[in-house]
Amino acid sequence: METHRPVATLEPVRFGEFLRDRHLISDEQWLAALAQHWSEPLIGKKKRRIGITIVENGYLPAEVVESEARVFHDDLDVVEVVEVLPRSERTTLPSVPVTMSVRPEA
Repeated sequence: METHRPVATLEPVRFGEFLRDRHLISDEQWLAALAQHWSEPLIGKKKRRIGITIVENGYLPAEVVESEARVFHDDLDVVEVVEVLPRSERTTLPSVPVTMSVRPEA
């Protein structure tokens, strides 16, 4: 009888997700910051860092974002993630409904 073991994969973790997963910001704050982050124009050829958006919205103080960024960039080891469902089959919808409105152009 053949048994199937879950497959371990490496998945990129973005800084906003890192803050959310550490319960420093809520799902709603993360989604709002992410939406704002991706809707803003490029600065040169780059997007503004998500941490700046999080601070400017008052979700976390700059000191906390800077401290967590050091942990995120310098102190994390490789983490093995075991997932039961393949990435393509996982839901991408938030668990809490999010309401968005579109402002008419002036």
